[in-house]
Amino acid sequence: MKTDLPGSGSVPDFFRIMKRQFTETEWRVIKSMNNERLQLDMFYRHWALKESFIKAIGVGIGFNLQRIEFHASPLHLEVGKVYTETKMVLDEDKEEGWTFEETRLDDLHHIAVALGKPEVFGQKDSNVLPKDPTQTQFQILTFDDLVASGVPIAPEDPAYWDNFCSKQECPARQNTHSR
Repeated sequence: MKTDLPGSGSVPDFFRIMKRQFTETEWRVIKSMNNERLQLDMFYRHWALKESFIKAIGVGIGFNLQRIEFHASPLHLEVGKVYTETKMVLDEDKEEGWTFEETRLDDLHHIAVALGKPEVFGQKDSNVLPKDPTQTQFQILTFDDLVASGVPIAPEDPAYWDNFCSKQECPARQNTHSR
């Protein structure tokens, strides 16, 4: 999750719009940071944590984010170091069965991975990654690493590429209203 300033408007306006996404306790932690940049940083860290849990249980964006609360620890993360101290509260009960691996790629990017118990929410055979202390740490992959074992699904088509390259980068918007 990239720490970024909100597109238009101020940080307080952005926080006002996003108010219902975090609990009062989480907002206290976010707003306790010394300046707006650090507040945004803590906001996006909490957002990455919530997103990791929602993706792990596979319930989608309809999940009420007020049901989950993170107690981020430590408050400041070093780039490249993996932390597992953050705790989660679900429906006001501390969840011991979940671990959240957090790291920073750089000063602008947070990563959070939820590792937990597959039986949560009645998903005994789900794809939730179990806690595994022998698992390797987070690793940055290059594009070449990602495509090294890739296999084309169709033969190369030079005409398709030529057609693609001939298109405008940002086509003009067509007016669909008749006058």
